Amino acid sequence: MPKISYWKKGKGQALVLLPGFCETKEMWEDFVGPLLTSCEVWCPDLPGFGSSDAYKSDFTISDIGKKIALWMLTNNIGNASLIGHSLGGYLALEMAKLPNLNLRGLGLFHSTAYPDSEEKKVNREKTEEFVNKHGVSKFISSSLPLLFKRENRDRCKEDIDQLIAHAIQLPKDSIVKYLKAMRDRNDNRETFAAFPKPKLMICGVEDTAVTLDDSLTHKKFVDQFCQLSDCGHMGMFEQKEKAQAAICDFMESLKT
Repeated sequence: MPKISYWKKGKGQALVLLPGFCETKEMWEDFVGPLLTSCEVWCPDLPGFGSSDAYKSDFTISDIGKKIALWMLTNNIGNASLIGHSLGGYLALEMAKLPNLNLRGLGLFHSTAYPDSEEKKVNREKTEEFVNKHGVSKFISSSLPLLFKRENRDRCKEDIDQLIAHAIQLPKDSIVKYLKAMRDRNDNRETFAAFPKPKLMICGVEDTAVTLDDSLTHKKFVDQFCQLSDCGHMGMFEQKEKAQAAICDFMESLKT
């Protein structure tokens, strides 16, 4: 299998945090502090991103989910909770279908169980064209700040700069393959509704990538729903303390 690069910190119940599209494991380093007294936190790079090995051929979201699941099993990360940001949430939903993982809890962080709409599929294809024409650096520099609410961009400038610094190093081939995989991913609304263990959802009121209206349709299926005001798609930076508290509360609830 492709080598998965990761870091882990803390002691306690296992928690795996999955990054999103064009994100790397470093994004979680300053976020996990409050979790480390009661959780063993694992943060991998997705295959083809960061320091993890890339696929040579095309892949599906299901393929990547199975690879991360194998990484978890290989590292004896058992009975873990799985929380994914954006693309990471799509992967978490695929992994929730795998009985051998025996997940303890599942969380969507600015993510959705819906497939891409036809409009979104067209936008993925336009993004692919942009990346191929203009390159990774211009794509990342122009698109990544847009994930933050406009009014939060100055306050989060250091975070944005660090995210860009990591993302511009990602291979164009991997970015294009993930765009295609996200475009063609499964509809996992039934998977999410039927998942029998506790579920968490964190959403941003001002998120333009996963709208609040979309997120609210998931509310009836979750045990804990956290709605972050004054927040776009990057709650771990825009509303750091509230997002930390939501995950800490969720993990604490799993102890009972």
